[in-house]
Amino acid sequence: MISPISRHKSREALTSRPALAVPNQLDKDDFLLPLGLHLLIVGTTGSGKTTLLSNILLAFDEFLREGSVRLLAIDLKDGVSANACAGFYTKIASTLPEAVDLLQEIVELVKQRNAWLKSIHETEIRWSVQTPLVVILIDEALQLYGAASPEQKKIQAQAQEALDTLLLTGRSAGIMVIAAVQDPRKEFFKSRDHYPERIALALNSKDEAKMALGDEAVSRGAAPWLISHSTPGRGWYYDDLRHKAIRFQVPPVQADEIRIMSSILLPFTHQQDVKSPTIQQKEHS
Repeated sequence: MISPISRHKSREALTSRPALAVPNQLDKDDFLLPLGLHLLIVGTTGSGKTTLLSNILLAFDEFLREGSVRLLAIDLKDGVSANACAGFYTKIASTLPEAVDLLQEIVELVKQRNAWLKSIHETEIRWSVQTPLVVILIDEALQLYGAASPEQKKIQAQAQEALDTLLLTGRSAGIMVIAAVQDPRKEFFKSRDHYPERIALALNSKDEAKMALGDEAVSRGAAPWLISHSTPGRGWYYDDLRHKAIRFQVPPVQADEIRIMSSILLPFTHQQDVKSPTIQQKEHS
């Protein structure tokens, strides 16, 4: 088993925007996911979304230890997946009403931070230990849509409204959303266009790839419809800054590795609150 301590390279040589270094077995270098930009992950059943999300969680290690990032989870499959790695998270919502409460709490945080930015004539939070980046990870985000009963539809509408608010106004206030879905079609996932960063694992067709990654990514070589389900965790990431489609294969992550790191991080994350204790400008831009 790979040591969770040494699994990821240092972020010292990253770009000016802090980034997650995610292992890529198809290249000598990790591929970098910019922090602070909303990320959409799309892949069919069996494509390896859990494997990719596990690698992303492990890449947050250093940020969680220093306290410059707060991780929150929405896992509407009764919280089973999120609770298996509870030490990574400050808070977990495992029911739809809990998801609404969590999202609305962060909407209020955005309002507080924006009021503070306005008072000091700044336009963006420079996140730090004092004003941490708040990352909301939503597994199977389509469960926030498509309810049958009127009561559930009403609760889902509240969650969707809060999520849309965060996607539209949260970035400058230090809020990031990572959402994983199986179906990229807009009728199933209405907020798709609000995610500037996209990853596609195995998909069913070229049309789905264009929906997930955009036409430019496909024109530059991204071909997730050609990925075999015998290689879970393989996918394409489109680096919009470099206009480059990056093919990757994340390594498998053993359950023991997640459990060990979760227990290591627990003393750090469970002393944290979502709201920062003070609002100061330090460290990250």
